[in-house]
Amino acid sequence: MKEELPIIKFLPEISEQLGAARSLILQAEPGAGKSTEVPLYLINSDWLDSKKIIMLEPRRMAARNIANYLAHRLGEKVGETVGYSVKNDKKVSEHTKLEIVTEGVLANRLQIDPELPGTGLIIFDEFHERSIYSDIALMLSLEVQQSIREDLRLLVMSATIDTEYIAQYMNFSPVIKCPGRSYPVKISYKGAGYDLKKSVCDAINDALSKDGGDILIFLPGQAEIRKCREYAENNLGQTKYLVFLSLYGALPIDMQEQVLSSDSARRQKVIFSTNVAETSLTIEGVSCVIDSGLEKVLMYDPTSGMNRLDTCWISKASATQRAGRAGRLQQGQCIRLWTERDNQKLQDFKDEEIKRVDLAPTVLETLLWGYKDYAGIKWLTSPPKHHFEISLALLSTLGLVDKLNKPTKLGQRASKLNLHPRLAAMLLTIQEPELVTLGCELASLISERDLFYSSDSVDITQRLSALQEYKVNKSGALHSYPIKRQTVEAIIKESKRLKRMLGVFPREIEFSLEQLNRNVGTLLLSAYPERLAKKRSSGSSGYLLANGRGVVLTEHDPLNNFDWIVVCDCDAQKKEGRVYSASPIDLASIVSNKKQLIYKNEYKLDNNKTKIVGREVVSYGAITVSEKPIANIQKSQFQSCLASLFKVEGLSLLNWTEKCESWTQRVKWLSEKINFPSLSKESLLDSLDNWLLPYINHINSLQALRSLDVYPILTAILSYEEQKILNLEAPTHYITPSEKSIKIRYEKYQEPTVSVLLQEVFGELKSPMIAKNTVRLRFELLSPAKRPIQITSDLANFWETSYFDVAKDMRSKYPKHRWPDEPLKAKAGRSIKSKCIFSPALITQLH
Repeated sequence: MKEELPIIKFLPEISEQLGAARSLILQAEPGAGKSTEVPLYLINSDWLDSKKIIMLEPRRMAARNIANYLAHRLGEKVGETVGYSVKNDKKVSEHTKLEIVTEGVLANRLQIDPELPGTGLIIFDEFHERSIYSDIALMLSLEVQQSIREDLRLLVMSATIDTEYIAQYMNFSPVIKCPGRSYPVKISYKGAGYDLKKSVCDAINDALSKDGGDILIFLPGQAEIRKCREYAENNLGQTKYLVFLSLYGALPIDMQEQVLSSDSARRQKVIFSTNVAETSLTIEGVSCVIDSGLEKVLMYDPTSGMNRLDTCWISKASATQRAGRAGRLQQGQCIRLWTERDNQKLQDFKDEEIKRVDLAPTVLETLLWGYKDYAGIKWLTSPPKHHFEISLALLSTLGLVDKLNKPTKLGQRASKLNLHPRLAAMLLTIQEPELVTLGCELASLISERDLFYSSDSVDITQRLSALQEYKVNKSGALHSYPIKRQTVEAIIKESKRLKRMLGVFPREIEFSLEQLNRNVGTLLLSAYPERLAKKRSSGSSGYLLANGRGVVLTEHDPLNNFDWIVVCDCDAQKKEGRVYSASPIDLASIVSNKKQLIYKNEYKLDNNKTKIVGREVVSYGAITVSEKPIANIQKSQFQSCLASLFKVEGLSLLNWTEKCESWTQRVKWLSEKINFPSLSKESLLDSLDNWLLPYINHINSLQALRSLDVYPILTAILSYEEQKILNLEAPTHYITPSEKSIKIRYEKYQEPTVSVLLQEVFGELKSPMIAKNTVRLRFELLSPAKRPIQITSDLANFWETSYFDVAKDMRSKYPKHRWPDEPLKAKAGRSIKSKCIFSPALITQLH
């Protein structure tokens, strides 16, 4: 009953606050009735001034379901007072006062006409799901409210939300909190083990012996739904009293309605669902939830520019939402297929979608709205800046934005097509009118789920061929191909919409297989220029993408017969991502795409390192398209090939002496210790144009280059003053107290070290300091046989402690050498004792 819902007593306050403050946040716990009661109550508000309400829902299924439910409440058909608009499906009329839409629909309308004439209130329902479209729609709506539509009201509704954070973002809007209505739900934990379908079946069996209510099972995706449902149907013995149903976004509407309504034969429903049933949808009769704890999450990989679909653990908030589905109408139970210990490890909330998805459509929308760069956008949650920059680069490559990040005319047209920018750019750059029709069908097919139930190939041309047959002979196509009828109808509907928008003559064209093979790859390449792929080797299923990543086809896919393909969908695995959709392309079509090709000459030394060999290379990104050897390299060409040679051979191409190596090591070491110019072999190779090439333009042969003394050119990198500092703070040699010069070693993993006979450092009371008195010189003290006997950076401590143990040991090994008891008084010099030619008695007489 209406009066039983907790939200009822809050309705007058909600209307009053919206009338006064224009913006409001409603936090209503599950079961409060916010989605069904609030919009119907508000359509009669005086401040609405006969304007309509738009209510956003995250999913198409929820939008249709709520619209149908509310229309039924009013005793009307959908499209009268209550209507809905989702992709390729719209039921509204001039009498519609409440329109339920998906978030992408609103964002598109705001771009077309920011004033939203005739709209008085926008309701953001289930905002806690934080889809990227809801974030952007709220951002744009706030801009409209603050700039051109002061009378526009905004209402954000959610069960779980950071109200303080959202309120601050919405200019400190007021907040109303409403309790929910739910019955106790008993939670039990049961580890799933390795076989999910068996664990689900066991949990169903346990639940069947309880109260007889319907069972809702949350699974990550359609594949898991199919496997678990088939296993349960084959292994449960009570099937005549049960009805097994599936629920997911792409399910036909009539099958959705069967799930959402009571079973006519009064059988117990066992519903296998994705997280589409987590919020918004209320399924009558559910008293038990079986939760796998898993969901499919789309993740964007900025390195490859591709998406991957990961199966992940849900958050604690999602687990609570799912469990609550069992307590909407009566006491219930929830069986979680994980342990209580695992539950503690779950995140409190899942990451906002804007942090983990492809930003290209969003970036284009924000630029069209007038934002100039990342920093200037009023994000509710900021996406990774790197993702933003990669998307901006893609839009530039597609010709949709210019160098100043301003949308081009092509970009403005692309935004109106309500397609991914890749596909919009593809359609708008087709030159032949007849191919526009094919492009519309291709874009529609890519935008929808796979139209085949199953296939031995990911070839998109095969699917387009099935579509051609379906257009002229539906029954024949359904017999010949494993077609999902609802999906192919959605593709045809979307294709017709695109054709109308592009002004294509509505005559239906059936493309032959030869036409498809000739054109599909080329069209795809214009949308996915970095996803051209070349077979790695004959007989391999692996391909190298132009972006440098690897992908792989299944072993028996007929596409393996082609050396070149264009990939429009694959996962972004670290090594070899699996291809989900692709098309073959011929080499002639690739070579004709001059804009993407890079022509260059590459040079290297032959195997004996005595002769230069070259080749002319044509490349497309990371892929070599063609190459041929350069027959003769003239002396006049030597300078032009130096860059390639250095890239392959490094500094070894020069007369790189030990002197050069030592100098470079000293500079690098000192730059890490004090404020001093940084230098390394890598930086030297990167800056050849500055320090080397201008001074060797007279060199025209490999022999002359290797004869050149490069040391003076190298040291000239530093100024005279810097050279003085280098010699003072990173000296080449250490001078012993006996005036001997010993070379100092500057090595990678230890401080500067000098190897010296122990007796040569008598009189050196403490370790000398270098690098502006920040580093002690390290001593490797040697025995008379010049073997290390002690390593120290603290000579003062050595003379007072370790020396005496060393001397004791050395006296027995080297008795003819000096090991004085008082090293601090000893004189530096020879290790061996001086020979005495006078007797003690004679010395006494002389005195």
